[in-house]
Amino acid sequence: MRKFLFENVTNGGAIPGFHQLQEKYLGNVYLKEKEALRKRLAKKPVAVIFDETPDVEGRCVLNILIAPLEKDESGRILAYLADTVFLEQCNHSTVSVSVVKCLQEYDIANEDVIVFDTDNAAYMKKAYTAALQSLFPNSLHVTCMAHIMNLIGDAFRRPFDQLNSFMLSFSQMFYHAGSRKRRYLQFMSGKHPTRQKATMAPNPCATRWNSWFKAVQYHSEHFKLYKEFIEMEIKVSGSSAPQSVERLHEMLQNEDMAQCLQVQLSIMADKCKHILQLLDIFQSRKPITTKVFDYFEDLQMNFTANKELQYESCAEHFEGLDVHHATKTHILNLVHLAYSNAEEKLTKYMSEGQPAINFLREVRVFDPRYISFMENSVSGYTHIPGFSAVPNDEFDAYFQRLGPAALKASACGVVDLDVFWDGLLERLPVLSALAKRYKDVIVNSADAERSNSLYKLVLSSRRRSITNSNLKALVFLYHNQRLTSGVFERDELEIDCGPNSEDEVEDSLDT
Repeated sequence: MRKFLFENVTNGGAIPGFHQLQEKYLGNVYLKEKEALRKRLAKKPVAVIFDETPDVEGRCVLNILIAPLEKDESGRILAYLADTVFLEQCNHSTVSVSVVKCLQEYDIANEDVIVFDTDNAAYMKKAYTAALQSLFPNSLHVTCMAHIMNLIGDAFRRPFDQLNSFMLSFSQMFYHAGSRKRRYLQFMSGKHPTRQKATMAPNPCATRWNSWFKAVQYHSEHFKLYKEFIEMEIKVSGSSAPQSVERLHEMLQNEDMAQCLQVQLSIMADKCKHILQLLDIFQSRKPITTKVFDYFEDLQMNFTANKELQYESCAEHFEGLDVHHATKTHILNLVHLAYSNAEEKLTKYMSEGQPAINFLREVRVFDPRYISFMENSVSGYTHIPGFSAVPNDEFDAYFQRLGPAALKASACGVVDLDVFWDGLLERLPVLSALAKRYKDVIVNSADAERSNSLYKLVLSSRRRSITNSNLKALVFLYHNQRLTSGVFERDELEIDCGPNSEDEVEDSLDT
């Protein structure tokens, strides 16, 4: 190839080797893009998102992302990877020091830091309360709402041991079994000839927070076909059938157990819709700050109603099945326990479990839809930084005239908050500035999880001979390039949102 290019292309022989690309080109591009990011963040209110992950070298890696609190043309707020820090020890002290250094490196003023987003780890909470809170007076600490929603989902599905065993065996049946996968896809295509393409069942995975519920919905739709397929596999495999196939065969041959699984799948596929919807909403990059508390209140009412109704809310899932009374009672008890567990977990995070819960309750004041049942005095908003400085005449004008008037003039009772508060900058300068600062606060750290997944694909068991400086540069460039090019839009709601394989990462990085 080098000979061909030298002979046929002007300057075609000047092809740099990978060492030259890594030692010269990569570092220059990284510094150039880092400077561009510094200018993009200059003098803007920002959210700071950080999360720690272990890597294949056994190190603690802290990814720090910074998001300017302004929407792009599609209404999203983008979080850019600012730095990757390799920690000797991972605790509240090393984390807070790394975050402060990163913010200083990007020349971000302390008063421009509006929110810190982390997971629920104790040392992350302590990093804020012991250090960051005093350094950044306008800041809040929000623990990731998507992570909280995932914990609630875990509590909801925990009682269904039999269902978990079935789904685990179903996934294991296809491990290193290409021929079985082909037979399964052919079987499903034959059963659904009108569909465009048969697909495999989603594989429940800890890094994709909605995958378990997606798998339940898939199995609920196709469960009636499984018995026939498993019987075919038993005939094909004979005495060499794997344990997973044998377990599935045993479950599906037992009529009582099969009916019990079918009912559980049907119930969970229906009842998980609310949880799935909120998981998608909380992982999104579109700000929902003024709606979060209402989402939680609605979810709490949903849990309470379903827990009390029990049979009434599940009766349709027993139709057409001759389920024994004892089995029916057992399933209803599981449903009751599932809702009780989820309600208990939700209650925890509507109190002390979410450090920003009072802020999320109060920030609704910036949406005119909520002012009719909010506190009607400035002194009622103690958890929004700077609210005490709002003049009473501004607050009264908004509460009594401007807010209700905007709501009355709006279509379907929905006010465009960006347009509304931009239009009041002159009439309500203090309140408008405060609203523009806090109404779009980021409430999840999903982008930090995405950066962690990306890091683990850049530095993998197949790609370990890379220096720390080059690793930081590659992850920085790859994350931010994907963000600005719109690649992340295709997997907006995937936590584990890296490419589909290590080969794709390596091809992209080499390019």
